[in-house]
Amino acid sequence: MQDSLARALGGLKGARMDDVAADAIGQRLQVAWTERAARRRPRFAIPRFAPALAVAALVILVAFSTMRATADSALYGARVAVEDSLVAFQSDPVGYLSQLYTERLEEAARFEASGNALAASRARSAQGQALRLLTQISPEPAQSPEPSASTAISVPSPSATPDTTASPTESPTPAPTPTPRPTTGRTATPKPATPSPTPTPKPTTTTTKPSITPTPTPMDVHAYGYVLYADGSPVDGACVSTSLDGLCVAGSVNGRIDLHFSAKKGQSITLYVRNYDAARGGTLHGKVTVTVGGPDVALGTITLR
Repeated sequence: MQDSLARALGGLKGARMDDVAADAIGQRLQVAWTERAARRRPRFAIPRFAPALAVAALVILVAFSTMRATADSALYGARVAVEDSLVAFQSDPVGYLSQLYTERLEEAARFEASGNALAASRARSAQGQALRLLTQISPEPAQSPEPSASTAISVPSPSATPDTTASPTESPTPAPTPTPRPTTGRTATPKPATPSPTPTPKPTTTTTKPSITPTPTPMDVHAYGYVLYADGSPVDGACVSTSLDGLCVAGSVNGRIDLHFSAKKGQSITLYVRNYDAARGGTLHGKVTVTVGGPDVALGTITLR
């Protein structure tokens, strides 16, 4: 059998298939390969828009995580940068920055109360950035300034009241006293001469001109002082305003306040200081009233209670 098979295969070496049979077999092989490729095609096909949709979902997830990041997260710096960049798109940038400053102040106080110094320092840095942006947008307190250490404040000056001068009163002129004539007896006595009354000179009236006090002109005033807690520790990031619970016009840095404003000599100014500290019971307040006597005014030490 092996010899017969070998002879048959050897005979096929020289055999040649006709063209018609070769074409038929080629077509059959082509159809078979096409059907086989169709059977191997996976049933589940990924749509073309799926990668773009996945990228969009990833971007939304990262953006949401960034805007919800706290000071102890690695994304907190990106969140602060995004929030600061949104100032230009706000209809009320002053109100937006004031709210941002308050939120970062409370966040720093929470982390300080929990003992996380690194997160608290990040929140304090972001709070200072909001203060600088608010000062750049509105440096005048009438236009809602945020807070830098050098803020111009326009304080109303008291109107000058002219001094009233009392008119002098004339002293009454004494009337001359008549001298009685002597009685005449039987003996003729020469009539004594009657002394003529001496006229009393009239007092001269002197009119005093009222003195006009010159109105003081406004000048640039530098006020400085310190803000401390009741235990003597310095207060960082305290809000300084010209009214109780008003908008911040300056902030404290390591317990020191440096404030620039415009005022007149002799003018009285009251400043209010507040700071939120959860460990000390919430928002603490303090105030100081000073009289402007020159270009430098010392506020002293303000204790928050």
